[in-house]
Amino acid sequence: MAEQKKPNIFVRILKFLFPWKGDSAGEIVRKIVFLISIAALIVCAIYFANRFAQRKQYSDTKQLSELVSDSDAVDKDGKLEKFKDLRKINQDFIGWLRIQDTGIDVPVVQTGDNETYLRKDFYGNYSVYGNPFLDYRNKLKNLIAGKKINLVDADKNTTVYGHNMLDNMVFAELLEYRDLAFYKTHPLIEFNTIYGDTKWKIIAAFLVNSTPDLDNGYTLEYNFVDCYPENFPTYLEELKKRSYIHPAVDVNENDVLLTLSTCDKSEIEEGRFVVVARLVRDGESEKVNADGATANSDIKFPQGYYDKKGEANPFKDDTQWEPYAD
Repeated sequence: MAEQKKPNIFVRILKFLFPWKGDSAGEIVRKIVFLISIAALIVCAIYFANRFAQRKQYSDTKQLSELVSDSDAVDKDGKLEKFKDLRKINQDFIGWLRIQDTGIDVPVVQTGDNETYLRKDFYGNYSVYGNPFLDYRNKLKNLIAGKKINLVDADKNTTVYGHNMLDNMVFAELLEYRDLAFYKTHPLIEFNTIYGDTKWKIIAAFLVNSTPDLDNGYTLEYNFVDCYPENFPTYLEELKKRSYIHPAVDVNENDVLLTLSTCDKSEIEEGRFVVVARLVRDGESEKVNADGATANSDIKFPQGYYDKKGEANPFKDDTQWEPYAD
């Protein structure tokens, strides 16, 4: 009897990997499970490789600060020439935000909406890290005329948004302001814009809900642009109630604010962690009496916080602050 010819190596590999005629039911199941596992590993490898590449790309944006020159010249549109190389890379660039000795040392962009840079990096590529961006309603040119602070026409509140990434990137370190010790070593924010350099003294750091169902149908409008003048002092009072920290920084009705916003789901679903600072005034020292700050022992949280902990909300009957409420 003639010897049966063995299948070539390629066919044998196929038979080993894929369901084949004559396989038992158990063998077919084994092969299917094996193939699904291989596919899952490949998908995971691609996903993590992509995330690593996006992380590196975001980390590399810090190196863009090397493109900022020492020039004090201003172009015909009132923009500082020192940022011209960054604007060549991205016309949406409007400034550089920095909190000393932290990973928050990033370019800031602005477009006609608050969506584009949620999933787009500085170079225009898709990225889960996005890029910190200025609220589309804010007008930086009204804040600074040349190098002089123009408080008459300035927005009362300027807001910058950024993601809270699990690897401590973008705005994740903002949540460190829950800790008084961290505040004491990081009490100042630098925001050098295309129209002029500014510094801001932090006055509050707090948790807020982003959907009204988490606070009795109410959401604090912390990202307002302007408000009735008589409502500004009551907003400052609201910040004091909500803040984890009480900095020894005075604030008055003539001040303007910078607000940094990121996600915080540690206490409530779809929560936001917010840091607010006021502009260093003309002629004022940027030095902060950080040691004079204290921790807030009676913090006001959204209703969802108390519900999660099964506690009564002592602030439930508080007046709900609105920027234009009568």
